[in-house]
Amino acid sequence: MKKQDAKKEYLLLLLGSVLTAVLCGGVGALFSYTLKLSNLAFEKFNWLIFLLPIGGILTVLLFNVLGLSGKNIHTVFLDVKNDGETPFLLSIAVFLGTAVTQLLGGSAGKEGAALQIGSGISSPIAHWLGLRRQNHKALLLCGMSAVFSSVFTTPLTALAFGLEIVYISRKFYFKAVLPLFISSFGAYGIARLLGVHPERFSYIPLPKFSASVFLKSATIVLICAVGCIAFCLAIQGVCLLFDKLFKKAYLRITIGGVLIILLTVLVGNTDYNGGGMAVIERVLKTGATVYWAFALKILFTSITNAAGFKGGEIVPALFVGATLGAAVGGLLGVSPIFAAALGMITLFSGSTKCTVAALMLGVELFGLQGAGYFALAAVLSRAVTAKIGLYTHSKN
Repeated sequence: MKKQDAKKEYLLLLLGSVLTAVLCGGVGALFSYTLKLSNLAFEKFNWLIFLLPIGGILTVLLFNVLGLSGKNIHTVFLDVKNDGETPFLLSIAVFLGTAVTQLLGGSAGKEGAALQIGSGISSPIAHWLGLRRQNHKALLLCGMSAVFSSVFTTPLTALAFGLEIVYISRKFYFKAVLPLFISSFGAYGIARLLGVHPERFSYIPLPKFSASVFLKSATIVLICAVGCIAFCLAIQGVCLLFDKLFKKAYLRITIGGVLIILLTVLVGNTDYNGGGMAVIERVLKTGATVYWAFALKILFTSITNAAGFKGGEIVPALFVGATLGAAVGGLLGVSPIFAAALGMITLFSGSTKCTVAALMLGVELFGLQGAGYFALAAVLSRAVTAKIGLYTHSKN
């Protein structure tokens, strides 16, 4: 490509990042409100859990009718790496599927859905602008980061996440920084204008640094990193088990829905349904948790994911980190609230392999003053979990 043509296409990429920011910011805001209403409805009408298998069947039917069977977050990552295009209809199907999952009590988050929605919106924009190869890839990542930013209201995390989640080349990322910045911060601004309230926990008590505090913090991170490994292996293992036992998608999602109903009745509360943000907020305010909460969330999320319900795993991972961190912190004589924050960053870093994004998440959620502790959690977790993660086989 001639130098002049390359400059022209890069300008088109910047235009695409602006369009992506506006569209994805608006859709992300709508998605946030939809999920909020879904969770509020489930909290008020717990009997909706008994409709989960029916909702699952309808979700499978929707994906089949739209020709999207087999499409998920891993295929979207492959679209980015292999110059593919994400169908726009995937955005609609995932949006609706995730809302159904959370309305009816499935244990799933929203980030996987956000990434798919963003890719499905930005892919047609890239096609319309005539972007080729690297610029097309960049705009897909812009869309993913934009919806992530508007849903989580963490633009710095979204920017870093977009740069880390799929490895392509150093030269590529140098060109992609500005478009990703525009899309991430632009979408965040649109979401804020539309009334999306950012999650912030600046009241987290930070201990005064000492050798003892450092060792205890490292211990919390190490134990939570082991919890992260258990979480990722459970997600992958139960998925393989379900695929082997239940060949048909309709049967698989029906069985999964029934199991979630039985587990919910057995547990006697709905703490482990949905993404779990209410529980995370409670732990970060009071430090109170039960020692087995993290294990139950892993079980609920593994079954929901393996059955084929739509959503994501990062919010459940943050739940696991918060509850496990608080439990370990209490045993070590460290503030459970501070330990919960460490656990969340540990699980995010270990499960996504996005170390810088994990650090940014800590800074945006809990404040810059804890950056040293969050860096410890992000780096140590990445090292301990090694190649075990939620998306590792998609990124390589």
